Parts: sequence; C-alpha cells; structure tokens
Amino acid sequence: MGSAIRSFPLTDPLGLQAPSPAGALGIAMCAPAHREDLEVLLDLVRSTVELECMCDYAERPEHPGRNRAVFMAHFAELEATLDAFDERVERVRAAPAALWERLDSAAQERGIREPPFALGPLIDRMAVVTLARARRGQLRTPHQLSLERFVDRRESGSSVSLSMERQRVASLVCSPGEDPDDLADTAQRALQELFDEAQHSAQAREIDDARDSLLAIKSHLLGLLAQRAATDTIAPAASCPVCGCVPERLAATPQRPATPA
Repeated sequence: MGSAIRSFPLTDPLGLQAPSPAGALGIAMCAPAHREDLEVLLDLVRSTVELECMCDYAERPEHPGRNRAVFMAHFAELEATLDAFDERVERVRAAPAALWERLDSAAQERGIREPPFALGPLIDRMAVVTLARARRGQLRTPHQLSLERFVDRRESGSSVSLSMERQRVASLVCSPGEDPDDLADTAQRALQELFDEAQHSAQAREIDDARDSLLAIKSHLLGLLAQRAATDTIAPAASCPVCGCVPERLAATPQRPATPA
C-alpha cells in the first residue's frame, strides 16, 4: 500500500503549468502535481478508515512522518477526528486480548488446569465464540456450548475426551469404579459455568462497546472525508513541507524591470 504514494516531487511547485480556472481568477491553489499527491493521500486515508485500520499515511522509511505532516497541513480540521479514530481502532484490537486473559484467570480460579484440560485450545474456542456473540450483540442471550464427548471403555480403565468445535479441550481419566459419563457431565458443567461467566464479564462488554464506538466515529469520519474530497480547490498551506518551498522559489525568481510609462 505504501508504494502507491509518491514522495511528493516538486515538478511544478509554482503551479505555472496548465493553470486552472480558479487559478486564473486569482484563487491560490496547490501545484497540480502536489494536488494529485494530496488527492491520493486523501483516498488512502478513506480506504484505511473503511478497513478500520490505523492510519499510517503510507510513510516512507527515508521520510518518516512527512506524509502525515503534508496531510495535516492541508486538512487540519480532520486531525482530531483521525487521532480519535486511531485510538478507537487500538481499543477494538486490545479488547480480545483482555478477554483471553480474563478467561485464563477465571479457569485457574475454578480449578480448570492442565492436565486434564487443554487450556490453550479451551480458552481460544471460548474466546472466539464470545467475541462473535459480542459483535452480534448476543451476550445477554443464553448460549449452550457445543461439547462432544468420546468415551473409551477398557478393562484397564476408562477415559473420556471432550471436544469443542472439533478441538479437543479435555482428556479425563476415570478413577476405578467411576462412571465416565458422570465424569464428563461434571467437566461440562464446569466449562459451561466458565463460559457463562465470561458472557457477563466487563471484558466481553468492552468488545461490544469498543466496536460500537468505532463504528460511530467511522461513519462520521467517512462523511468528513467525502466532503473534503468533493472540494474543487486545495489551497497552499504554510506549514506544508511541500508548499513551504514556494516562497523561497518566488523570492529567488528574478523580477522583470518595470516598463517605463
């Protein structure tokens, strides 16, 4: 994506080639090449917002921060909203990790440990289901976990395996005389209680809240970007690293002598 943005070459910084009607009327405008770069950046930012990613402005390693400086110099009214958007994207990204940590802590508190449980796959499956339910606004709706049991009865001793979404999450060995189905029932109740608790946790609610917050600012920001893209003219900006070169060029341009009256 970064290769699509040029490094803003000053091919015509004074805007002397192919003047536009606005320029002919004396309205200050950016040079055509610079305007094209700004339009590309504006479209890049819009695409980034659509994809709900943090805005990196297609920065180049040799000029870190330059593209952002150019963009903000011309579209300063978008800076606060773009920064807020980036913060909400980060909030959405952080929410699942907090849920994973909560499930791991709650499992340990309930005595659900390795072995016989496979905590990695178990927490992963529970978190994925919770994440999907939070995004669909279903956290308050009861949900029964889909658990499958596989009983292995042998003379030497019975065992039972529990799987969630085709992923083994527990391998339980029965004590002498213990019924494997009773052992599986106890384990399934413990897992269901762990899952139910997660649905009402602050970490699960944060996934839903963070998503709603991001969607609200995304809609607002896309509207602002659309309005800016529809603007016919982009004026030079004194703080722009590109436009800032123009006054020096103007000062260095030899002035024609005044024509005698």
